[in-house]
Parts: sequence; C-alpha cells; structure tokens
Amino acid sequence: MLFSNDLAGGGAMPDGQSWKYLNKPGFDPRPLRICIAGAGASGICLAIKLLEAQQKGFLRPLDFVIFERDDDFGGTWHANRYPGCRCDIPSHVYQFSFAPYSDWSKFYSPAPEINNYLHRVVHKYKIAPYIKLNHRVAGASFSEKTGKWSITVETSGSSFTDEFDVYVPATGVLSQVNRPNIKGLERFTKNPILHTAEWPKDLDYKTAFKNETVAVIGIGSSGVQTVCAIAPFTKQVEIFARSKFWVSPEFMTEPAGPRDWVLGNFDYGPEEKDLYARDPAAFHKHTRALTAATMTLFDIFMRGSENQKHVRALVEAKMREDLRHNPELIDKIIPDFDSVTLDKSPILEVTEDGIVTAEGLKKVDRIILATGFDTLFRPRYPIEAKGKSLGDVWAKRPKCYMSVAVAGFPNLFFICGPGTVFANGSLLAGVEANSGYIVEALHILQQQDVLSMEVDRNAQDEYNEQQDSLMEDLVFSGSCSSWYKGGDPNGKPDALFAGSTLQFIEMLSRPHWQDWHFRPLYKNRFSFLGNGTGTVEATGGDRAWYIQEKAHVEPLRADDPLA
Repeated sequence: MLFSNDLAGGGAMPDGQSWKYLNKPGFDPRPLRICIAGAGASGICLAIKLLEAQQKGFLRPLDFVIFERDDDFGGTWHANRYPGCRCDIPSHVYQFSFAPYSDWSKFYSPAPEINNYLHRVVHKYKIAPYIKLNHRVAGASFSEKTGKWSITVETSGSSFTDEFDVYVPATGVLSQVNRPNIKGLERFTKNPILHTAEWPKDLDYKTAFKNETVAVIGIGSSGVQTVCAIAPFTKQVEIFARSKFWVSPEFMTEPAGPRDWVLGNFDYGPEEKDLYARDPAAFHKHTRALTAATMTLFDIFMRGSENQKHVRALVEAKMREDLRHNPELIDKIIPDFDSVTLDKSPILEVTEDGIVTAEGLKKVDRIILATGFDTLFRPRYPIEAKGKSLGDVWAKRPKCYMSVAVAGFPNLFFICGPGTVFANGSLLAGVEANSGYIVEALHILQQQDVLSMEVDRNAQDEYNEQQDSLMEDLVFSGSCSSWYKGGDPNGKPDALFAGSTLQFIEMLSRPHWQDWHFRPLYKNRFSFLGNGTGTVEATGGDRAWYIQEKAHVEPLRADDPLA
C-alpha cells in the first residue's frame, strides 16, 4: 500500500504537534455513499454484493443508489429487442453463480427471457428500491479537497447534483448506439429507418415486412440474428457488409448430451426443467458441465495453436457445407482468421429509392441499421478529476488497470471497463469478480479511515504492457473491424482481457493493493485503530470467537508419545 500522508484529508494535525488518538473503537466504519450508473447486469450484481457484504458484516451500513437512464432495468437485454436477439453463451452458463435459474426454455436464450431472468434476480434480492429509473448521469467531478464525487443527474426535464464518496460507472460498452455516417441516409423516407439497438416495442415485423425488400446494413451478431429472424417474412433481404465474418457450428453438443438440435439450439422440456427445480444435484451437475466446457475456449484464440487450427477448419467446413448452393458467396463471406478483407462494394450513398454501391442502385423498401454500439469506451458525459477529463485521457486508447480503475481518478471503479472478459466464457462470471473487487476496496475505504484510493500510474502502465504483449499472440489482434477494436481494422482490441476468464477471476480475487495510493482521512494512517478496542467489543460480540470447537475434538494428552 502506498500512503500519501502529505495529502491527508480533514482532521490532519498541524505540523509539529503530536498525534492524539481518536476516541472511537478500532475499525469503526465511516459512512459511505456509493453512486452506481446503470441498472443492467453489472449494476444489479454490485448492488447484491453490497447488500450481502453488509449482511455478513464485511461492510458496515452504507448508502447506495443506482441511476438508470431507461424506463426499466436490464441494461443491454432491455435495450436490445430486435428480432432474433439472443445470447451466444449457454443459458445455464450466462447466469449469476449465486442465482441459478432452472426454467431456461432454450440452450441459447432469447433476449426477453434473459431480461426476465434479471427482473427475477432483482425481485429475489430486493434491489428495486435502490434503482432510480429515467435518471441519466450527465456529469461527474471529483473534489480533491473533500474526496467526494459530485454527480449531476438529469430526470423529467430537470437536473440535480449530489455528492458521493465512490462513483461506479456500470454501463458497460454496449450502451451507446452506433449510427453510421452514410451520405444521404436522411433522404430515405419510404419507411422509418430502424436500428437494432433501438427497436420499436410495438413493431410487428412479421406483418410490416411482408412483400418488402429489406436492407440490413451490418453483419455482426445483431445483423446475423436479425437476418435469420426476418428473412421468412420479407420478399427479399439485401445484406450490406463491409467485412467478412464467421458463423460457427455448435461446439457444446457433448456436454449438453443427446438433444434435438435445430439451427444450433434446442428446447428444455418441462420434465427436465422440473428435474432441475427439485433435484439440486442434477441441476448442479448440468450447470457445471456446461460451464467447464465453456471455460476451455481460451486456447482456440491463441494464434497458431493446434486447437485454433482445428476449430478454424471445423468452422470453415461447416460454412462451406451451408453455402454449397451459393458457391459464389464462399469467397465473399469466409474470412482469413487473422486478416479480414473489406467489402469491394461499400455503400456510396442512400437515396429516396434505396442504396447506391459501386454496382449501382439497389432499390429497397426498408433499411435496418445493424451497426450495434459505439464501443470506443469514451464517456458521453464529463468525468473529471485532478484537472483532467476521462474522455481526453481515453482519446487515443481506453486503457485502465485490470478493467477496474484508471490512474488519476480516485474512488472511481468500473464494471466491464476496457479489458474485460467479453470474448471467452460468461461475462457474468467476470462481473461477479469485478463486483467482489469493488467490495474489497470499499472495505478499506470504510474501515481503515481512507479518504480516497487511486491506482498507481506505473502499475497501470506495466499491467497494460503485459496485456498488449500477450494480445499480440491472440487472434483478436489481427486486422479486422470487430467492435472489440472500436470498428477500426488497424486498431487495438482494448475491449478485451488478454487471458482466460478463469485467470480474470483469479486476478481480481487477489487484489494487489501495493499498486494503489491511499490518502488517509487523518494525518496518521493508523487513526483507524482508535481507542484500542476492536469491533467485537464495540458491537458486543463473542469475545472468544476465535476459540473453535473443532480444535477440541482431539486434544493433546499428557500420555501422548513424544517420539
């Protein structure tokens, strides 16, 4: 731990005057107020961990609030309502480890069901009272003098500012809509232009798209899912993709057991769901098998590894088989794993009648933008500390420490910040580890008289050197326009953690507090020891708590042999 005594907060003793202890119990917690931005899976998880830590006595009572800009919680699973939207991680893996759900309807769940799961989690753990809907964080500024964050919030046409000891942006990277800059897009007025990230709640596409030629711009996961869902209900679908892409076969057939797979998915029947609800052992076995299989994926992303070569061959063979009736599409779609070629016919402009490429005008009746989210991580509102704006700090590359913190921004903690586990395993496992790390930090702030804590810049730089070095040997560093790289083929995959999900969890479960600067609340860093009494004495607890019965099962005897 690195203490900065010269920056001690209120209560510092004048120079030359000896320290006088504080007449309070040792480890007496100071009150903390926590502001969380975003009521998606990340914000929900952290709220649960805060309540759990208080119940166990690890954290003392504190005040926290979650500001959510939308009209409901659920985050990306509330915002994404486009046709076919679903998760690409098995349902029994994409769930919180502390809140398993026995009634998943499918192996890969649709978005509404995941959103429903998050609502059930909020209800079970009584999180709703802490969530303020239709409240958008519009600014955050840290005061060196007070060690607090001033958070400005907009709601119902008005705004207010409140102070908090800790600020946690938990909005992730899939929250800001990415609108492509296409010439003439505003000229197309045949039908309203749709975006997968802003899909209308009341749109009946099965009826509306009938007899229409629909253009889908973008072929990432949202584009692929949308096309598959709407194609049977249109006259024609025209896909405009700037890059090639992979569509992988199902790799989880063995741990899932014999199933009736249809288009890479299957239904859980009522008998199996009932079994999992009444037989914890069977439910646990199924969940563990799928999780273990998912956690073996990291090696396929290592450039040149035997598993990577094997998986590439399997994927390409499957795609060639699926495209055998349209062989001209094979070279257009199947990419080189490490080098993605841009489409030779990019969109030149949009007119009243359709989309113009180098091949001419393609008349369409409707346009869907499947261009996802702006994944550059730069905040859409000012986050400022020590005279710097986070937007400026991240102008070139969004680099941070272990996906959790940024040097120069005290008492600021991220969930799903740059460099997290988006690419292998379940993101929710990383969210849990991330939340646990923040709880550990709050324990220090609350019970050791620490005014503020900030990660060391050199530690952050060395951590990123390690990440960048390993990333060069992973396939994500290849030339592609993935959202991991902010859509820049020559950019860096700063969204991703260079390592397995299991390593990420292990890393965050063992905090390196030596990488942090701590600013004490008082001049003496040991002020938290107070008047010499401890927590047990202050709370009237068991004063012989450390004397355990199990140690008395086989006591030492006078006649025990000594040799």
